[in-house]
Amino acid sequence: MDPDSAPMPPDQRHRRTHRPGGDHAFSRISWLLRSFPDAFSNVLTIRRGGDPMGKKARRIALTGAVVATLGAGFASAAPAHADDAHYYILIGGTCDGKASVYRPEWLRGGIARVVDYPAGAAGAPNCDQTPMDQSVAIGHDRGRQVVQDAYHENPNAEFTVVGYSQGAIVANMVLNDIADDQLGVDKTRFSAKLFADPMQPPGPAGTGISATLPPGTGLPSPFGGYVSFGAGRPDFNGVRSIRYCIQTDGICDFDPIQAAGGYFAQHWCYQWPRPTDQRSIMGDTIADGVYTNTSVRLGKQDCWGGPVHP
Repeated sequence: MDPDSAPMPPDQRHRRTHRPGGDHAFSRISWLLRSFPDAFSNVLTIRRGGDPMGKKARRIALTGAVVATLGAGFASAAPAHADDAHYYILIGGTCDGKASVYRPEWLRGGIARVVDYPAGAAGAPNCDQTPMDQSVAIGHDRGRQVVQDAYHENPNAEFTVVGYSQGAIVANMVLNDIADDQLGVDKTRFSAKLFADPMQPPGPAGTGISATLPPGTGLPSPFGGYVSFGAGRPDFNGVRSIRYCIQTDGICDFDPIQAAGGYFAQHWCYQWPRPTDQRSIMGDTIADGVYTNTSVRLGKQDCWGGPVHP
């Protein structure tokens, strides 16, 4: 797949739809604007040519500003033991520890296994208050267990690890363990779909916000836990994978000038349905069987019409 191509034309629109359990997008945006005014004012100052903060400090401020992801309802499917069974290890983003962002029909008959973890964002409204670095560590441990349990339930099945935003960080760590033969599973049966990955390594599709700073840089616990986790692997040593990043999404395509605006405009567009056909990026790609072992750059999406719920 051409890294500059997208599963759908970039001019197709997305819209928000209300689903039970969703948080208010604009309440989080308002909180971020109130909590991180310096970060956004610095972005505007940079655009005018000023530089009141050093590059590293500015990135740290923006790291703290872009932490919320949204979710909706999902229930795990019953176990199956057929050799053609396909398990999906689902890891939600910030404030979505139940992985409710993923809709059952997107799995196309696959079996859901949810990594239930805090998905924390200290200080964010309507969100678990576990500092993010601790949240990711808990998610890593639980993700390892979910992978092992699913594999031992049916070692002849196929398994896809799916992560979005903070969940993609957790997925990177779990995939590293699978790639390095640390979990006692057959890695040739595993694959990965990562959306808006903060650890996206530098490349034509963009560089993740976490990949722009050395690991550990930022505000560690107990000061929010908003730290860099470094860059992810370009590939996972035999585990088929693909990363999806919408252009200017400040989480996976970080730029000090565009990060904040791009985050608000694009970061939720992976999940919302297009008004033209009621399909979504995640719905089109999670179970499509396409893996390039690269990052795919998606064109900008217009998903700001409709209700304020994801």
